[in-house]
Amino acid sequence: MTPSHARYEFGDFALEVGQQRLLRLDTGESLPLAGKAYDTLLYLVEHAGELLDKDVLLNAIWPGVIVEENSLTQIVSTLRQLLGEARGENRYIATVSRKGYRFVAKATRRDDLAQPSGALTSAASPSGAEPATARRRLGLLFAGIAALIVVIVAIAFLFRPTAPQKPAAVAGQTLAILPFKPLLPTDRNESLELGMTESLISSLGRYSPRAISPLSSVRRYTALDQDVIAAGRELGVDTVLDGSLQRRGDRLRVSVRLLRVADGKQLWAQNFDQEFTTIFDLQDVIAERVAKALAVRWAGGASTRGAPYTQDPEAYALYASGRLAWTRQTEPSLLQAIAFFEQAIARDPNYALAYTGLADSYAVMGVFGMRAPHEVFPTARQSVEKALSIDPDLAAAHSALGHIKVQYEHDWEGAAREYVRALQLDPSLALTHHRRGLLYAMQGDIDRAEAEAAQAQQLEPLWLAPRVAAANFLYYAKRYDESMRLIEQVLALDERGESARNVLIRDLLGKGDYERALKEIDKHPLQAPGSNAYRGEALALSGRRKEALAELDRVVKLSKERYVSAYDIALIYAALADTENAFQWLERAFEDRSSPINFLAQDPMLDALHVDPRFQSLVQRIGIYHRALPGGTRPG
Repeated sequence: MTPSHARYEFGDFALEVGQQRLLRLDTGESLPLAGKAYDTLLYLVEHAGELLDKDVLLNAIWPGVIVEENSLTQIVSTLRQLLGEARGENRYIATVSRKGYRFVAKATRRDDLAQPSGALTSAASPSGAEPATARRRLGLLFAGIAALIVVIVAIAFLFRPTAPQKPAAVAGQTLAILPFKPLLPTDRNESLELGMTESLISSLGRYSPRAISPLSSVRRYTALDQDVIAAGRELGVDTVLDGSLQRRGDRLRVSVRLLRVADGKQLWAQNFDQEFTTIFDLQDVIAERVAKALAVRWAGGASTRGAPYTQDPEAYALYASGRLAWTRQTEPSLLQAIAFFEQAIARDPNYALAYTGLADSYAVMGVFGMRAPHEVFPTARQSVEKALSIDPDLAAAHSALGHIKVQYEHDWEGAAREYVRALQLDPSLALTHHRRGLLYAMQGDIDRAEAEAAQAQQLEPLWLAPRVAAANFLYYAKRYDESMRLIEQVLALDERGESARNVLIRDLLGKGDYERALKEIDKHPLQAPGSNAYRGEALALSGRRKEALAELDRVVKLSKERYVSAYDIALIYAALADTENAFQWLERAFEDRSSPINFLAQDPMLDALHVDPRFQSLVQRIGIYHRALPGGTRPG
C-alpha cells in the first residue's frame, strides 16, 4: 500500500496520496477528485507503464463487489477530461483494445515533497509564493464548503416529501425499464441497481411479457450519462422508466420517472424514501403506479408480483450480485457468483432462485472446461433439486435441470421434458429457448435449432448468446462463411466476446485459413469448449508437424496440472492423423462427459474418422444424433 505521505508527479499534475487530491503543478490548483475516481487514478499511477486488464482494475477498485465495465469506462472518461486529454489523445491513459488500460505518462514518486494539509513554514520564499499559496488554499477550502452546502441542499430538495404526480393515462404501451443509476456517481452499487431493474421487469412482465423489454436488452444502458429517450428509440419502445437510487445504511432513496419516447414528455414521477427492509413493497408500489400510468389493468389485482422469492432484502441484494457476476461468465466471475448465491442462501435457506443460480454457475464451469464435469455437475444437480423441492413450479429451475440432463447426464428425452415444462411455466424465458436450440443442434436438427435461437433472440434482442449459438450451428453444418458473417456482427457489438471469438477460430480452421486462425488465437487466451486444441490443430493442418507435436506435449502436460477436456486432445491427434490416439482420447472424453462430445457426429474436424467402425459405435453410445451418418447408417 502506498504510504499516506507519498506524492506522485506526472506531466502537468501531482497526486497527493494523504490528502487525496490532484494538483496542477503550474498553479497549485486543486482539482475535484474523490471516491472511485481517486482510487482508479491512484491505481493507474501506481502501476504506470503496466497493461492493466479491465477485470484486474474492476477487482482492485471495487473489491468484493460486482460491477459492470461501464462503471470503469465512465470513470476513465472522467479522468481523461480532468487531465485535459482531448478525444483520441493518450498523453496519460491509453486504451488497449480488447484488453484494458495503461498509464503511459512517466510517474515520479516524491515522498519528500508532501506536507500535511495546512502546514505553514516559518521561512517565506523570496517571491512570497507561500503566503499566496496558503491564501489560495484557504479560498479553495471555503469554495469547497460552499459547494458541499449546495449539494446537500440539492439532495434535500430532491428527496423532500412530495405529492405523487397524477399519472397521465396512456393505453397500449410497450415499456423499457432502464437500469437504475446512483444518485451520486461515487455511490455506485450496480448489483442493487440491476437487481431493482430486474425485479420491476419481472413484476410488470407478469402481465404482458412481450410488452416489457427484458434485462438482457436494457442492461447495456448503465452509463451515467445515458440519453434516456435515445435508449428508448434504440429499443423500439413507446415509454421508458428511468430511476436513481441511493442506499445509506437501512434507508433506501429512490426517484423514478416515466417518459414518453415520442416527445420526451414526463408522464409520471415520484420520490420514495423508506427502510431498505421494505424494498419488495417498494417494488410493488412502483410497478402498480407505472401500470396505472400506462392504463394497464392487472389480472391478479393490486399486487403485481405476488409473494417475493425471499423476504430478506439482504439476501435479495446478494442474489442480484450473483446474477450480475454470472452474466460475465469468466472463471473468476463465476466463482464470485457462487459465493454471492451461497451468502444469499445462508440468509434465506428457502431462496429457490439462489439455488438455481448456483446450479447455473456450476454448469457453466463444467461446459466451458473451467472445472472437470464430474466435479461440478453433481453439485449443480443437488442445487437444482433443492430449488425444485422449495418451488416445484420454478421455470428457471426446470430449465437448469434440462441443461444438466443434456450436458452431463445424456438424458435427452428427460431434458426435452424439462424444457417443455419450463416454457409452460414461463414462455418468456429466453434462456430455455436457447438451451433447447442446443439440444436440437446436437440431434442434427439445425433448422429447429436455428428457430429456437431466433425465438430467444426475439425475446431478448440484445442478448448475444443466441446469435453466437446460431453461428455455431452453422459451423457444424459447414456453412462457414454464413457463420463468420454472423460472428462479425456479434464482435462489432462486443469485441471482447469470448464465445464469439471461439466460433470464429473454428470457422477459420474449417475453411483452412490457418494463419488467420493462429493470429486470432494469439490475441489473448480463450477458455471455451475446444479452445485448448486450436493452436495444435492449426499447426498440424498447416503442415508444421514438429511445432504441432510440441504444442500437443504442452497441452498434455497442462492436463496433469488442471482440467483439460480430453476432447481437445483428441482433436489435436486427429489433426495429426494419429487415429489410434484420437480414439483413445475420445473414449476418455465420453467417460469424462466433456461437453463437445455431444456434437461428435457433426464436428468437421473429425470427418476423417467417420469411416472407422469405432466412430459409428461411439456415436451410437452417445445416443443423441438422429440423422443418418456418413455411409447411410443410422445410430441406435
